[in-house]
Amino acid sequence: MIGTANAKINIYLEILGKDRSGFHQLETVFQAIDLNDQLHIEEKLSPGISMSCSDPQLSCDSDNLCLRAAAAYESALGHNLNLHIHLDKHIPMGGGLGGGSSNAACVLRLLQERHEHALDPQTLHTIAAELGSDVPFFLYEGTAWATGRGTELEPMPNLPRTALTILRPECSCPTPRIFSELTDKERGPRTALGKEVLSTRINNNLATSFFNRLSPAACRLFPPLKELLAALEHTGLPHLMSGSGSCCFVLGHIEAPIANVSAWHCYTA
Repeated sequence: MIGTANAKINIYLEILGKDRSGFHQLETVFQAIDLNDQLHIEEKLSPGISMSCSDPQLSCDSDNLCLRAAAAYESALGHNLNLHIHLDKHIPMGGGLGGGSSNAACVLRLLQERHEHALDPQTLHTIAAELGSDVPFFLYEGTAWATGRGTELEPMPNLPRTALTILRPECSCPTPRIFSELTDKERGPRTALGKEVLSTRINNNLATSFFNRLSPAACRLFPPLKELLAALEHTGLPHLMSGSGSCCFVLGHIEAPIANVSAWHCYTA
C-alpha cells in the first residue's frame, strides 16, 4: 500500500480563549498543499508493527504518530496487524506544516482501504482527533474551516490551484512553547468570525484573509523567524506564518529573500 501525505498551511488562525479544561480554542482555515511525504505499508510475517524512515533525524519509536495511528486502528479493529511502515520524508519537520499529523492520517486512510472500510467514519474521526488536533483535517484535506481544538471541521469550497512558496528559517518552533509565550491579550477571549465571513474574504481576495495570532509570540522567541517575516514584508508579497511556525508561505513562486532560509515551490491541493 502506498499513500501520499500532503502538508497544510493555515490561511487564518485566531485564538478564541480557553475552555474549562485549559485548552486553547481556535478558529482556523486549513489548506492542503502538494508538498508531501510518501508512505509505504507492507504486510510482514513477523508479529507487530514496525517503522523506518528516510530521514534518520526522525524517531521511529512508539511515540511516532504513524505507529500510534496504526496501533489505534489495530485496537479499534480488534485483531493484530503485522505491518511495516516506511516513510519517505520531504515535509520539513517542526515547521507548522502538519507533516506528522498528515502521516498519521495517511496511515489511517491506507488501513481503512486495506480493510474495506472496516471502521465507521465517526470512529475514524475520533481516532484521528485523539492522535492530534490537525489529524482529522488530513483525513479529508482540501480547504476546511475548523474550531475548538481544530478538530471540529466543516469543508469550504476548495481554492483554485494557487502557486505558493514555503520558506523555512533555521529554527523550529515547538507548539507548546509558542502557546506559553502568548500574552493575556493574545489569548483572548474573542468571538469567532465564522465560516461564512471567512469564505467571503477568501473568495473576494485570498490575501485579505491572511492572519495568524501566534506570529508575534513566535517572533519574540525566534529571531530567525522575525528576520524572515521582516524580509517578506519588504517584498510587498502576501505572506503569513503557518500554524505555530516556523515555516511561512508566500503567494507565488519566489527565491528565498535572505540567507539561511530554505524554499519549496508548491501549489494548493
